[in-house]
Amino acid sequence: MLVWRPMKALFLDELLRHDGLGDDLHAPQCALCSATYDVSSHAPPQLFKCGDCGQFLQCKACCLSRHALAPLHVVKQWNGDFWTTTTLASLGLVYQLGHGGQPCPVPDDRVLAMTVIEAPIIHQIRIRYCNCGKHDGDNLEQLMRNAWYPASVTDPSTCATFKTLEAFRLYNVTGNMNVHDFIRALERATDTTSWTGMTWLPDRYKQFQRMARQWAFLMRVKRAGRGQDPRGVEKTRQREAAVICWACPYDGRNLPEGWRDVDPKYRFLYMLLIAVDANFRLKNRMRANETEDPSLGPGWGYWVEPMRYKRHLRKYVGEKDLSTCIAFAALLQKDTRLTTGLRCSGVGGCVCARHECVRPNGMGDLQKGERYANMDFIVLSALFGFSLMLLTISYNIACQWKKGLPERNAKMPSAIRLPLDTFTYQCALPVWHAASHNEDCQNENSLSFKSGVGKSDGEGVERVWSVLNPAANHTKDANSGQRVDVLEDKIDSHNFLKNIGQGDALQRKLLIALAERERQVAAFKEVNSTIHDNLKKEWKKMIEKWLADPSSAPNPYSLSRKECPTEAEVRLEVKRDEDLAIGGARSPLTGRSATAFLVAGMQIEEAQRRIIGEVGGTALVTADQEGKLHDWRRALLVKIAKFRELQAMYMPGAAEVIATEEAKRDADAVPPRAERIKLFMPSQMPTSVGGSEGLRGCVPGLLGMETKLRGAQCLNALVKLRARLHAKRHLISFRNENVTGQIQTTKARTLIGQVGERVEACARKYRHAREALIALNGEQATEAFKELRPEDIRLDGDAGESDAAVRKKLAMAGAGRGARAPRNAPGTSKKVMSWIWTSPGALDDGEQQLHESVRVEWARARARKVRWEEEVMTLREEMRRVLRYLAWQSAWWRSHAGLRADLSPEIGAGVRAYALKQAHWHDKLAAFFEKKWQMPALAAAQHLVAEQQAADLEGAELDQFFSQHRHS
Repeated sequence: MLVWRPMKALFLDELLRHDGLGDDLHAPQCALCSATYDVSSHAPPQLFKCGDCGQFLQCKACCLSRHALAPLHVVKQWNGDFWTTTTLASLGLVYQLGHGGQPCPVPDDRVLAMTVIEAPIIHQIRIRYCNCGKHDGDNLEQLMRNAWYPASVTDPSTCATFKTLEAFRLYNVTGNMNVHDFIRALERATDTTSWTGMTWLPDRYKQFQRMARQWAFLMRVKRAGRGQDPRGVEKTRQREAAVICWACPYDGRNLPEGWRDVDPKYRFLYMLLIAVDANFRLKNRMRANETEDPSLGPGWGYWVEPMRYKRHLRKYVGEKDLSTCIAFAALLQKDTRLTTGLRCSGVGGCVCARHECVRPNGMGDLQKGERYANMDFIVLSALFGFSLMLLTISYNIACQWKKGLPERNAKMPSAIRLPLDTFTYQCALPVWHAASHNEDCQNENSLSFKSGVGKSDGEGVERVWSVLNPAANHTKDANSGQRVDVLEDKIDSHNFLKNIGQGDALQRKLLIALAERERQVAAFKEVNSTIHDNLKKEWKKMIEKWLADPSSAPNPYSLSRKECPTEAEVRLEVKRDEDLAIGGARSPLTGRSATAFLVAGMQIEEAQRRIIGEVGGTALVTADQEGKLHDWRRALLVKIAKFRELQAMYMPGAAEVIATEEAKRDADAVPPRAERIKLFMPSQMPTSVGGSEGLRGCVPGLLGMETKLRGAQCLNALVKLRARLHAKRHLISFRNENVTGQIQTTKARTLIGQVGERVEACARKYRHAREALIALNGEQATEAFKELRPEDIRLDGDAGESDAAVRKKLAMAGAGRGARAPRNAPGTSKKVMSWIWTSPGALDDGEQQLHESVRVEWARARARKVRWEEEVMTLREEMRRVLRYLAWQSAWWRSHAGLRADLSPEIGAGVRAYALKQAHWHDKLAAFFEKKWQMPALAAAQHLVAEQQAADLEGAELDQFFSQHRHS
């Protein structure tokens, strides 16, 4: 832009030059027949210019002759002073159908007006149909064979070119362009004065809407190979028109021979991992006087078959879903979502969690919240034909949904019922959403601890919603069939792009996984080498028992808490107090309890601290970290919005305080980020709000509830803090006794620093909870919870830690630095144990606590190592699966090239040509992927960096760049 700025006048003058005769100013003449334009003549020949043909001049006769085969060109006429827009129809052109514009020996007697939509304008032309023996097709077929799609099947007067329909389809699925805006843009490009009323253009909104919907549907079934099937398009079965993920395992398509006989420890390579969620942005309103207009291919693609779905839901009108995980919001709010006037309140979806492709029949409408009846049907439909041995389902209510799943599955229609006894399945919480659940629930159901899942985060369905949500505005008022067709086309495009992007995606993931695997293996090796063999055997058995039966075996990834009530126990106690209050005429204001409201606020605070820690923990945020932070902040804003709704119920005085704080904020300043938004929990409210002295603008009993929960938060923060400190001391002791050399010392210091960061996170949580207790009840309320100073966060023996021994070994290793004198430290007799080891919940047996805390750190480090090893193996298998799928698909197209025998030679040739083209394309893509993935890791990394750098260059700089990197 800096180079262009001084040249603004040049560019503007050149644009204005096109409004005159340009190079023909002094001797204007037709470039085809040399007819001249004589200004002195009383009847000079008319001159025309067609921008589609070029910038040369044409006389009327040459213009009509030249455009007999191209009736959709835009022609301008010179009137002596300036160019005016005209039409070929007004010049007398009649386009002959059936012959591509060439003369017909037996043309139809009628000359008809036809509106043809071809971007960027809407054309008004005149046509004549063919009646000779060359074409036996009717008028519709003549239009279609001219690449004009008719808007109706009886006497069409409006068409759209294939090119325009395909362009709109791409605009719609990539830029969310709707029909209304597209047609209005074409109208303006055709004749802006029509908006003033001086001229008139026919409204073609409804006609183009029909054509665009039909075209998108036909393109989907065409790419699905329905035109090659002898059964015909009307015999299409459910799911047959969907784009299937190439990298997911499909028996008979992309799995190797004998995959069922593989060693059990490698069976995870052939496991399907799906993610399930509900989306309440994609709602749909009821419309008065709406006519029945079902989807053009009901159940053929990504939406469940509607009639079977409705029959199923009629059995569950009064269903009640029960939840024991009070921290989760979806189930608590399912019966309270605003559904008045809505045909559906949202959609439920099922995608492959690793590649984010929507599963066939993996979408369905929700009528009232996220009910099991809806979600069960959608999930089971998406798993139709499942024949693998392992299945993992990631769902943000997996802890509740998995309960009773076998019983609910048995009641499902037989066509979609899963044979649960023939395979192994596990349910897990996605990584980000797990924070919404209580701690015990997280430890039991976290995806990070599930076997065989690699480093999948389970949040892929959320990224699919981010693609579909922009379509919410122009589908919320559409009829049901049109809405489904629009969303299915967007999903179809999404899946297709995900598939063809596997070349880059899998390569990038593998490079990251290889590097991280080495780092995690090294980190675990450091920890593992310090553990006695007997302990490691014991802990491994503990992990194996837990993986086999998480519900009954002790969790190896969490600490057992003695004498210290768990957060879940305290929540139940507070809930019991609230239930007793109901008996005393103090019933909750809503079915969503005050306990859940307070817990939700505390979880939001925890998420805010987590984001602040992520941002503050590094000087430079990578693009990947920035993307994650953006996702976290967006999800956090949604949680805060829901929290505000409950806050209005339980803290009626908060609205005034929030409004006052907002008024103080500079209107021109950037709004605070999600992690900096003040929640105004009861402990953060002024002591008197709205005349509610002593209540802080809250309903009675709320302050006492927060007091109990904050106390539990302090206790649990101290338990975790002690465990982290035990682990840190263990690592420091091992470093001092065993580590030599600069490299090993650096690794040890890095590992200790990581544990230290976790210690600081626990300290921040404790301090925040203690401040809340003081705000609620004063200093006297924190007698058991003292002020946590930096010097208190230590183990006995940590104070004045000497590194003399380590420095001496470093010098002996040839580091060139002598041993440093020990820092001043108090004598053993003067050391005082920090109060955190004598507070409620602390164990007297330090060694037992040491073993338990180190066991947790060891188990988690081992889980990270194993997950990254699984990730590398899974990515390599996914690459092989993609190549196998492409080979299978290519063979399928070739085998179906000539199956239809009931076709005319011309259509049969087209059917065969399309099949062979698809086969060739799949072969070509497979060869490209294989070559790309065979590239050594270092060369692949250099190539990806080079591509990223090239994206910022243009012109000569780009040519120079590629010449430098041609052999990279």
